[in-house]
Amino acid sequence: MKVTQMKIGQSGIIKKITAPEPIKSRLFAMGVAKNNRLTLLDHTIKKQTWEIEVEGTRIALRKEEAEGIEVEP
Repeated sequence: MKVTQMKIGQSGIIKKITAPEPIKSRLFAMGVAKNNRLTLLDHTIKKQTWEIEVEGTRIALRKEEAEGIEVEP
């Protein structure tokens, strides 16, 4: 499932990052990498931004960034 399909508080292991290259490099620089544990902390009411935690680091993502991360619960 994609990060945008997760429920608040749900965790999973990152299995694939399908974002286009500029976004993919940015995510990797923030620690969003395959086999890391990701937890969805919150999202805005209109689901335009998503707050996640990866390996102890909190990260705010835009919708297009969150849609490019596939997680296995």
